[in-house]
Amino acid sequence: MKSLNSFCRFLVALLATTVPAAACTTAVISGRVTSDGRPLLWKNRDYSSAPHNEVVHLAGGRYRAIGVVTAGSYKSVWMGVNESGFCIENSLSLDLKSKTPSRGPGNGALIRQALESCATVDDFRQLLQKTDASGRVTCGNFGVIDAQGGAALFEVGRTSHRMLDANDPEIAPHGYIVRSNFSMTGQELPIHPTSEELSSISSAGRYLRACSLLESPTGERISAEFLVRHCTRDLADPQGRAIPGTVNGDSGLVPGKISTAETISRATTVSAAVFHGVRPGEDPRLTTMYSILGDPKFSIAVPCWAVMQSIPEVLQNPRGGALGEIALTLRDWSFSGGDEKNVQASLLPGLWKTLWPVEDQILEQTRAQRESQTTAVANPEPLETLSHRAAETAMAAMKKALRQTKQKVLSVQAPRPPVFEEKRAAVLVP
Repeated sequence: MKSLNSFCRFLVALLATTVPAAACTTAVISGRVTSDGRPLLWKNRDYSSAPHNEVVHLAGGRYRAIGVVTAGSYKSVWMGVNESGFCIENSLSLDLKSKTPSRGPGNGALIRQALESCATVDDFRQLLQKTDASGRVTCGNFGVIDAQGGAALFEVGRTSHRMLDANDPEIAPHGYIVRSNFSMTGQELPIHPTSEELSSISSAGRYLRACSLLESPTGERISAEFLVRHCTRDLADPQGRAIPGTVNGDSGLVPGKISTAETISRATTVSAAVFHGVRPGEDPRLTTMYSILGDPKFSIAVPCWAVMQSIPEVLQNPRGGALGEIALTLRDWSFSGGDEKNVQASLLPGLWKTLWPVEDQILEQTRAQRESQTTAVANPEPLETLSHRAAETAMAAMKKALRQTKQKVLSVQAPRPPVFEEKRAAVLVP
């Protein structure tokens, strides 16, 4: 039996290696270890088959909600928040896929159903209990937080689930639970596996790297801003060491080429989101989704709220939100020569110099706006105004970065100009 289990684990690892398109890195973080006592949730979406993403409203359910979807495809949602302050995301975990035939919602459809019907972590647990009986086509790790301080991760198969509470010191001694593309249940691992126990799992490197980022050696508490800047864009070598000159690395010049095969910010990363919850007693509608369309290395986070009447135009388009389409073009220019795993890093410092100060401004304004409303019933109007202004500011910076990068690319590749695909959302760049 032991040899059979080892063989099954080998097959799972092999399958994960041969299907790298659907790989994600996620974390659910209890308010007991965050900088402001509010829970956090994070996901990097890795899915090369769906590079075009957008932010959309979800209508028709019990709760008003917004989420990130594959552009033009609205039955499945991959991360989102509703007006009750309930947030959810997932990562694929094929080791939870049983051979038992089943019908019912898949990963993305389950997320949409939860956003439309759940207000709390316990509501989601009850939804899973109900669909355990009827069956699902799910195999994933689902991170959730709510406005009551709830924070949990669920390892979900077709007819069963396992809840891990991030507020439980025994389950999450450091206050967070990380997942990449495996589960402790499916791998028959303890809740806190050693690196040796993970050695045969292909996505274990990203899991260990994310854990190391969240466990600060200086004891600093985790913030939404840290997740946006330092986790979504992390570039590290196969040993888990940050690349010099990148966001988490030592100062200095970035190398000419950076492999993204095993790092968190990958060639296949198509979007990301960071959810900033509320403390118990605060208005749930203040719960914020920082959406990053496109590869986060080449994009800017924009705050969104479920109570907004309209999504910023540059985030929504059935062919892909325009902001994300610029990021996709910048990404394509940096993964040149048919090399889809190694980023040509020479363009990155200039991009970051243009984009990150603008994002800092957006993050600061968002936190200030949230704090100004925490002692009263939240007013959705200034939240929506801030989201639209932030989107406009981000888009202006992205266009500037596109112009600057185009000139750099032309200087080394002239006379053939870089291609901006016509099939992408129309973006007028002088």
